Amino acid sequence: MELTNAQLVEHLFNPLRASFSPPRPDGSIVLALLDASDSTVYSRVLAKLQLENRDAFAQSLEEIRLELAVRAGNIPADLRKMLKEQDSVLSYRVA
Repeated sequence: MELTNAQLVEHLFNPLRASFSPPRPDGSIVLALLDASDSTVYSRVLAKLQLENRDAFAQSLEEIRLELAVRAGNIPADLRKMLKEQDSVLSYRVA
């Protein structure tokens, strides 16, 4: 894992500590977030393409951050606004 990516993960998820597995045969890694007692609170496989593309990597981190916020009951304001603005009826397209 590139040092700048590791530092970004550490910064975004502080106080959780990030742990990166060695690369798997397909080039992916497992990102684990650990609490103060070294218990895994979250883990996710990051594909090789996500690791090599800065935008895909940033998007993956944002998805993890959002998932952790939702699990904790802290839905970000922008997501809460978007959910309120959506219609309650799903629209279906007929092909």
